[in-house]
Amino acid sequence: MEFKTEPYAHQLAQFEKHKDMDFFALFNEMGTGKSKVAIDIASYKYEQGYIDAVLVIAPNHVHSQWIQEQFPTHCSIEYRSFIWSSSKKGTKVYTDMMDEFLTPKSKKLKVFAVNVEAFQSQGVIPFVATYLKHNTVFTVLDEATRIKTPTAKRSKTIHKIEKYGQRCILTGTPVTKSPFGVWSMFEFLKHNFFECNFFIFQARHGVMIQGINERTGGRYKTLIDEKNWNMVLSKLNKIADVRGEAGLMPQDYEDVAGAYSITEKNVRFIWKQKQFKKFKRLDEIKEAIEPYTSYATKKDCLDLPDKIYEIVYVEMSKEHKKVYNTLKSKLLVEYEGKDLTVVNKIALTTRLMQIAGGYFPYSDQEELAIGSNTINIEKKGNLLIGKKNVKLEKIREELDETSSFPIIIWAKFVSELEAIYKELSKDYKCTLYYGGTPDYKRKDIIEDFKAGKYEIFIGNPSVAGFGLNLQNATTQFYYSNGFNVEERLQAEDRSHRIGVKSACLYKDIVFKNSIDEKVALAIRSGRDLNNFFSTSSLREILS
Repeated sequence: MEFKTEPYAHQLAQFEKHKDMDFFALFNEMGTGKSKVAIDIASYKYEQGYIDAVLVIAPNHVHSQWIQEQFPTHCSIEYRSFIWSSSKKGTKVYTDMMDEFLTPKSKKLKVFAVNVEAFQSQGVIPFVATYLKHNTVFTVLDEATRIKTPTAKRSKTIHKIEKYGQRCILTGTPVTKSPFGVWSMFEFLKHNFFECNFFIFQARHGVMIQGINERTGGRYKTLIDEKNWNMVLSKLNKIADVRGEAGLMPQDYEDVAGAYSITEKNVRFIWKQKQFKKFKRLDEIKEAIEPYTSYATKKDCLDLPDKIYEIVYVEMSKEHKKVYNTLKSKLLVEYEGKDLTVVNKIALTTRLMQIAGGYFPYSDQEELAIGSNTINIEKKGNLLIGKKNVKLEKIREELDETSSFPIIIWAKFVSELEAIYKELSKDYKCTLYYGGTPDYKRKDIIEDFKAGKYEIFIGNPSVAGFGLNLQNATTQFYYSNGFNVEERLQAEDRSHRIGVKSACLYKDIVFKNSIDEKVALAIRSGRDLNNFFSTSSLREILS
């Protein structure tokens, strides 16, 4: 087959391994080009007559990037495409266009892209069902950890696609990070792949303990945590000390199992293992999926470019968008047409950048008019706009899809940095390095990060972007950017240093059609922002 873009060595190997399979999985680290492999295989399957259509299921905005960026870049054959949009569903024009696309046969490959969130409701189901019924479909499930919970509504719905056509899953999450999620992902690829239901799979591969719901008093099974593991182990050690050379008796295991609501087999596993371990028999899982699976890490892909850049788009909530547009209009009304210096424009734009970051930048008691309402801002710069932080949620989702820890997350504003640290510290070992970090702590933070004591380094580029060596982290996220190109380049080079043997991945989390996007694209293109501000009107900057 003739490729539109030349594959890297690992991509070609994966293409050759999976091109004739009915189902397969790519467990490729972020930045190694999973999408291209899937598109090349789809093109091959179409040319061979195996399929005549593709269904792409991916997170919101990512699904549209498949159509707008990935297929135009990599697809070597002619194709037609359609992007699902819940907001347009029901309009006559959109419905007519969809009807014309979904059912009739085409002389070109058909590509239908749907966001995975749409499967949480019934709206998209009839259209996907029609598409699957009238076409021979190859389904690509991108960021497949979105169905890792088999009891979730969208997971159950997507599992039903297994009955139709050929399928593949793409994820950067290693088996060892989410073993239970593997059951659900492979249930999508092939019904009853592991020849057991999810609960039997859990019991076989997880060290489960009984928990109690404090509100209802109900009992449930959950993975053991380190605290309970150590309690069980401590009890066994005490019994062993009493037994002496005789060692533990069968009754001892039974007694401990009953006391801690855990199976006797798991008590024996804890005694044998000693060191805390939530999962077991992972080698069995790997052996089962091996024939259908490929893996790739940036470290192993020696022919990748030194630096890989990606933009991850997110969408503001209605409340967030309202606040953003209100401030933008207010700035234009007040300052458009006035003689503004570069410094003036940066100062005005900074306020909008703070809003884009999700937090009010106003001083104590300042009022902001939103439509007919007036909001009193009592805190300075750390009051969240709306009920959730969309950017932070997206970073969490991205972290679920990666295995390349440690990671660096950069942000410009204090409220952003502190919120990121507070939220991610719930599940990851994080450190925060910014203007508020005492001087006497800074050296220890860097040394501890380099020693592997932290999974995530959260920093401000103006403070941590210069001079520090953080090359053990080859994946960086940019929650927000400043206006200094040199600052950004220096921050990138904290990872990209002499001696680094892996490609470095840089991901910007960006609101589409915002100042956020404009600044990120300007910096990425290497454009001098002083020139950008001096040659652009206020409307051009803010629009």
